[in-house]
Amino acid sequence: MYIYSHNKINMLLLKKYWKPILAILTITYLFWAINLITESKKYSAKAQEEKNKIADILNFNDRLLNFQEWVSEAEWERKNKKYNDVFAQAEMYNAKAINYGVTLLYISLAFGILVALLLFSIKPYFGLALSLSIIALTLLLEGVLNPMLEVGAFKENLTVKAKVKPIETPAYEYGMVRVDSMDNRLNTMVDTLDQKITSVTNDIHERSKNAQNKLKSISTFSSKVPLYGKKISEKINALTSAIQPLTDLTHPLNDQLLQVKNLKNGVLDSLKSIADSYADTTYGIDKVFPGRTYFYYQNKGVFDIIDILVKSKNYVVAICIGLFSFIIPCIKLGASLFMLLFPKFSSRRAQSILSFISKWSMADVFVVGAFLSYLSFSNMSPGVDVEANIVFGLYFFLCYIIISILLGALLKRSINESALLETKNN
Repeated sequence: MYIYSHNKINMLLLKKYWKPILAILTITYLFWAINLITESKKYSAKAQEEKNKIADILNFNDRLLNFQEWVSEAEWERKNKKYNDVFAQAEMYNAKAINYGVTLLYISLAFGILVALLLFSIKPYFGLALSLSIIALTLLLEGVLNPMLEVGAFKENLTVKAKVKPIETPAYEYGMVRVDSMDNRLNTMVDTLDQKITSVTNDIHERSKNAQNKLKSISTFSSKVPLYGKKISEKINALTSAIQPLTDLTHPLNDQLLQVKNLKNGVLDSLKSIADSYADTTYGIDKVFPGRTYFYYQNKGVFDIIDILVKSKNYVVAICIGLFSFIIPCIKLGASLFMLLFPKFSSRRAQSILSFISKWSMADVFVVGAFLSYLSFSNMSPGVDVEANIVFGLYFFLCYIIISILLGALLKRSINESALLETKNN
C-alpha cells in the first residue's frame, strides 16, 4: 500500500514538473552538443588544412620541376619526412574531431533515453518525437559543418621517361648545318689554294720555256764560235737540261691538294656517318619519384562546396545546394518542433504544408549522390590512382536523414496523442 501511494505521488509530481525537467534536459543537451560540434568542427578544419598541405608537399608540378629531386635523394627524404609529420598531425586532428562526434552520439542517445523515460507514462510519442527532433538538428549541424567526401588523384612511384634521340632534336640539325658550312669553307679554301698553285705553276712553266728557248738560241749561236764554241754550247745545253725539271716542280703540289681534299671529304663523311649512328640511338633515364605524387586533392563538406561555388560565381547552384541540403531541413525540423510544442497549431493544413516542405528537402538525394560519387571515383582508372574516402560528416548527415524519416510517422502519432489527452482533460 505504501509503495503504491509512493508511486502515485511520484506520478503526480512528474505530471506537474515534467515541463521544467524537460526544459533543463534540453538546454543542458543543446549546450553540451553545441560545444561538441564546435570542437569537432575546429579539429576537422585543422585536419583539412594539414591534409591540403600533404597535397602541396607532394604536388606533381613541384616534384617534376624541382631540379634537386632529379639529382638528389636528399630532397625526397626531406619531403618524405615532412609528409609523414604533416600526415600524422592531420590524423591526430581528425581522430579528435571524430571523438567529439562520437561523444555527441553518446550524449544524444542518453538524452533520447532520458526524455523517453521521463514522458513514457505521460506522452510517450511526444517524448520520442521531441527528443528525435532536437537530436536530428544537432546531427544535421555536425554533418554539414564537417567534411563529407575526400577525393585524391595520385601516382605511386611516378616514373618519368626522360629519354630523347639526338636526331630528333633541333641541336642535331643545327650541328649538321654547321658541319656542312665548315665543309663548304674548307672546299673553298682548298680550291682557292689550288688555283693559286696552278697559276704559279703555269707562270713558272712559261718562264722556264722562255729560258730554255733563249739558251738553245745561245747554244746554237755559240756552237759556231771557233775553237771554244763547241764546249760553250755543251755547257749551255747542260744548263738547259737543268732548267727542264723546274717545269714539273709544282705539279706534285696540285696532286697533294687533291689528296688533302679527298681525305677531308672522307673524314667528314665518316664523322657524319658516326654522328648519324649515335644520333639515332635513344639516350636518357627512367626517373622514379618515390612515394605518392598528387595531381588532385579535395576534402570538402556542404559549406565548403557552397563557398567554392560562390567564389566561382555559380550563385544559382550554391543557393540550391544551401537551400535544399540545409535551410529546408532546418525549416522542417523547426516546424516539427513548433507543432510538437504547440499542437493547437498542428491542423491538417499545417501538416500538409510541412509535408510539402519535406518533399523539397533533397538531403536524402544529396547523400545518395555523395555515395555515388564515392563509388565512381573509387572505380576510376584514368592512368593514376584515385582514392575516394567517405569522411565522418556524411555519416552524421545520414543519421539525420534516418531520424527525419522516423519523425514523419512519430509526429502524426504525437499530434493524435496530444489531441486525445486534451479531449480527456476536457
